[in-house]
Amino acid sequence: MTDRSSSTLPPFEGPPSRDTRPRPLDGNRAALLLLVTQNVVTGLLVSLAKLPLGLSLGLSFVATVLLALLLLRPALTRLVSDTRWRTPPAVWTALGALVLGVIASRGVLLFVQSVYPQGLGQIEQFQTAGWDRWVLLLAGGLLIPFAEEVAFRGLLMRGYERARGPLFAAVASSLLFACAHGVPAQIAAILPIAWVLARANQHTGSLWTGVVIHALNNGLSLLLALLLSGTKLMEQAQQELEHLKALPIGLGLAGLLVAAACMFVATVWLRPRADTAAPVGGPLLSGSLVVLVLLVLVVIVGQFVPLASLLGR
Repeated sequence: MTDRSSSTLPPFEGPPSRDTRPRPLDGNRAALLLLVTQNVVTGLLVSLAKLPLGLSLGLSFVATVLLALLLLRPALTRLVSDTRWRTPPAVWTALGALVLGVIASRGVLLFVQSVYPQGLGQIEQFQTAGWDRWVLLLAGGLLIPFAEEVAFRGLLMRGYERARGPLFAAVASSLLFACAHGVPAQIAAILPIAWVLARANQHTGSLWTGVVIHALNNGLSLLLALLLSGTKLMEQAQQELEHLKALPIGLGLAGLLVAAACMFVATVWLRPRADTAAPVGGPLLSGSLVVLVLLVLVVIVGQFVPLASLLGR
C-alpha cells in the first residue's frame, strides 16, 4: 500500500537565495568617499606638499582604498559577491561602446564650442614632467578609472538598480558621475561616456567591461597628451584654447545630432541583461547622497563664482 500523503508534500527547494547586490546606501557613501578623498588629498599634496600631479593622484588612490577598506567593508563584501564583479569583461563590446562614446563626446564638445566657447578653457589641463608623466599615466589611466567604476557603477548604480530598476540607475549614476567633474563643459562631454559605461555594464553583466572602457578612454587621452607635450603642435593647441572663438551654430548642431545618433545606437544595442531586478522601491535619499549632491553643486558653482565670495569674504 502506497503512502499518498507524501506525494502531496511540496518539493524541497532549500533556503531562499540571498540578494548579494549592493544597496543604494552603499553607492551613496562610496561615491561621496571617492569624491572627497580624491579631491582633498590630491589638492593638499599638490598645493601644500608641492608633489607632482601624477604622484599626488596615485597617493589619493591609495588613501581612497584604505578608507574604503576601513569604512565600507560590508559594501565591498557585497560587491565582490555580486555577479557583476565575477563576470569577465566583454572586450569587443567594450571597444565598440568606447567608439560610440568618444564620437558622441566630441560631438557634444563641438556644440559647446558653438554656444559657450570660453567654457572649454575651464577644462583641466594635466601639467607634469619627467618621470611623473608615467606615474600620471598609471594613476589617471588605470587606478582612478578602476576606483571610479567601483564607486559609481559597481556600488552606486548596482544599488540603484536594486531600488528603482536599470533605467533609473543608469540615468542617475551617469548624471552624478558627470557632474562630479565640476566643469560645465567637461560635464557635457563626459555625459555620453558615462551613459555608455552604465549601459555596457548592464548589457554585459560585468563591472570589468566598464573598467576596460574607462581605462582605455583615460589612458589613450593621457598618452596622446604626454606624447605631444612640449611639441609645437601642443603649444599651438594651448594658445588656440586660450583664444577660442565660437563655431558656427550649424556646425555645433551637427555635432549634437551626431552625438544623439551615437547615444541612440548605444541605448538600443546595450540593453540590460535579464538578471537586473525590476523596481522594488528602496531608500535612495540619504544623508550621504544629499552631501554628495551639495558638494557637486558647490564645485560647479565655484567655476563661475570664487569660493571666497560665496563665503562672504
